[in-house]
Amino acid sequence: MESDVHQRVSAWLCGAVVVALLAAWPLVASAATVTPADRVQQHIIVREEPTRESAEVGKLRKNEQAELLEAPPFWYKVRLPSGEIGYVSKAWSRLIDAAPTPAAPAVPATSVTAFNIHFLDVGTGDSAIIDIGDREVVIDGGDSVRVLHDYCARTGVIQDPIELAVVTHGDSDHWKGLNRLLGFDGQASHVHRLKEFWEPGYSRDCSQLDSYDEFIADVRGSVPAGGFHRPLETSHAPAAKTHRLEPFSLADVPGLTITVLHTEANPTATDCAYRINDASIVLLIEVSGVRFLFTGDANGKERDEPGPGTPGHVEQQLLALNAANPGALKADVLKVPHHGSETASTQAFIDAVDPKFVIISASTKHHLPKDTVVHRYENAQRVILQTDAHRENDQDHIVCSGSGPGQVDCNFRDVLDDGG
Repeated sequence: MESDVHQRVSAWLCGAVVVALLAAWPLVASAATVTPADRVQQHIIVREEPTRESAEVGKLRKNEQAELLEAPPFWYKVRLPSGEIGYVSKAWSRLIDAAPTPAAPAVPATSVTAFNIHFLDVGTGDSAIIDIGDREVVIDGGDSVRVLHDYCARTGVIQDPIELAVVTHGDSDHWKGLNRLLGFDGQASHVHRLKEFWEPGYSRDCSQLDSYDEFIADVRGSVPAGGFHRPLETSHAPAAKTHRLEPFSLADVPGLTITVLHTEANPTATDCAYRINDASIVLLIEVSGVRFLFTGDANGKERDEPGPGTPGHVEQQLLALNAANPGALKADVLKVPHHGSETASTQAFIDAVDPKFVIISASTKHHLPKDTVVHRYENAQRVILQTDAHRENDQDHIVCSGSGPGQVDCNFRDVLDDGG
C-alpha cells in the first residue's frame, strides 16, 4: 500500500503539473465575488496554496464575500475582506456576479441541474449518494451498519423518500450498511423510506448467506408495489447483452439519466467469488452533461494475471458494447471496479473510460487498492482520490459537485469545510 503522502500527491496530479496549470490560467477580469456554498454551515478555510495540505491563511464565513482573483482548476483564488489572499475549493463555494450579464440562449433544464455525488469512506466496501436538490439515489451501503446512516444523519443529505437504492451485488460490503439506513436493525435515529430498489438477482447459490436473504426480504416488504426490481434485467435489459444504449430517467428525478450497462442474474464463472462479482450492476449516470460510471465489483481479468491484463468477464462485455457504440464507456468520473483489485481495471477498460476523476473506494480489510492498479490509472490529466487516505473509517468522504453545464469538481469533503 502506498504511503498517505504518496496517495495525496498522486491524488492532486503531482505538484509540478498543478503549478504548470496555474501558471497558464488567466486572471479573471470581472468583479465577481466568491461566497461559501449554501450547504456550508459556518465557514470554509482559505489556504495559502491550492492544495489540501497547504497552510490556512484565513476563513471565509457563511454570507461573507471575497473578491475573485483567478479561477484555476478546482480552486478559486480570492482576496478576503481583511486583505489576505488565498485559495478556496470550488466544491465548497460559489460565484456571485457583480453585474448582470446579457441573457444567454435558453438551455434545457437537464443540462444545468445542480448536483453533489458523495462517495463515502465506509472502510470496507462501496457506498455512494447521488444528491440532486431534494431527490437522492443511493448506490450500495458498505459493510458498516453505522457509517452510511451516521453520515446521512450528520449532513442531512437525504430528503425522504429515497428515490432509488441499488445494491450492485450480494457481497456484504455493498449492502450491509443499508440495514440501519432503512431501519431494519432497529437502531436508526431516523428511518428513511424507499421508493424503488434494484439488485441483479443472483441467488448466491455458490455461497449461501442467510443474512442477505433476510435483507432482501426486508427490502421487498418495505418498498411500494412495483418498486422492487430483482432481478434487474427483467425490467431493464443490460446494454452489454442488447448492444443498445437505452438511457432513461426516474419519474421524480428530472435532469438525471441512467443507462444499465450490465447486470447478470445467472453469472457463469466457475470461481464462486468471481461469479458473485460478475453479477454486478454497472450503471452510466449522467447529470448536467457529466457522466459517472458506477461499476460495483465487476471483474475484468484473472487475479494472478500480471500487468495490464487481457480483458475478460464483465469488462470484456463492456468493451464489446463500446466497440459497437463508440464512446459508450466514456465517463468524467469512474468509481473504480472492485476497490482497485487486480481482478479488474484492464488497460483496455481504463483507456475506453478515460476518466478525469478516478474514485477508489478502498477496502481496508482486504488491503485494496493494489499499487499496480493505481499506477495503471496514473497520468498527468487524472485526479485519483482514495477513501483510505486515513486508515480510520468515516474520515475520507469524497464529493463530486456540478460546477456548470458539463463541469465537475471532485475533492475530499473536509478539504475546506472545517466545522461547516
